[in-house]
Amino acid sequence: MALSNAGLTPAPAREAGPWQLAANTRSMVLMVIAMGVFVLNDTLTKTVASDLPTGQIIFLRNLLATLILAPFVIPRFGLRAIAAAYSKPLLIRNLSEIVAVICYLSAIFRLPIANVTAVFQLVPLAMTAAAAIYLKERVGWRRWSAAAVGLAGVVLIIRPGTADFSWWYLAVLVAVFVVTARDIATRFIDRATPTLIVVFLTAVAVTLAGLLLLPFETWKVPETSHLVRLAVAAILCCCGYYALIECWRDGDVSATAPFRYSVVLWAILFGALFLGEFPTAWTLAGAAIVISAGLYTFLRERQLADTRPADDDVTVKTG
Repeated sequence: MALSNAGLTPAPAREAGPWQLAANTRSMVLMVIAMGVFVLNDTLTKTVASDLPTGQIIFLRNLLATLILAPFVIPRFGLRAIAAAYSKPLLIRNLSEIVAVICYLSAIFRLPIANVTAVFQLVPLAMTAAAAIYLKERVGWRRWSAAAVGLAGVVLIIRPGTADFSWWYLAVLVAVFVVTARDIATRFIDRATPTLIVVFLTAVAVTLAGLLLLPFETWKVPETSHLVRLAVAAILCCCGYYALIECWRDGDVSATAPFRYSVVLWAILFGALFLGEFPTAWTLAGAAIVISAGLYTFLRERQLADTRPADDDVTVKTG
């Protein structure tokens, strides 16, 4: 998955300034929205998992997403333009997405959502490292520390060690790795490629991926309620994909990645609203730490946009 070995060249590093500050702010907001959409999608999808196998859920949800997107994408761009949009970065992105969806949903159907979410918060740290290595971004010790503090807040919320270990956590770790590759690959996609085409091709790819599990599962005839929930989940997926792709295309990865932690806040909100689960004092304390880390990252970006003194953050060395 190493992009440096794939013959890809990242866009030149951008100077900090008002334009980049605006782009980073937009990316942070989009990240928060995407995380909320994906949590709601996970909640709906898991309600079907007790009746339908994983591969069938992946196939049906993404087939519905493809059918929803097709009337907006095909007439507007045409099949030739859609096919021409495929590139090496987009291929890496879609392959990563396929592995991530299979691993993540397989884990979330068998483990508590809170536990899977906690492990998945390794992604921002992985993204920070990837930004320094592949995108040549300046990542100082302050932003490294903010990401680590945010992760500590997540750990405080979940308090690991209270649940029995399952080998399905390994699937979550694989998902962390491939999601990092996916999001970095997004930055290498030609800026002229419309986001809608990227979302559409991703939905098609993951739809076909659901068929990979067919030899290992017994598929069933879905009920109307299953299809309705999966259709709503498909719409949410499309919206989440769009927001996530847009947030990576202009904003600095090292500034945007910590806002993945907002997924924990969405989980608290949806748990209280839809499941009657109210946060404990430990959860509230952890959430406060996560929010503080995200706000610090934003304020640090504003400071760097205004001035970058010689004794600024110690920069991560890149090869």
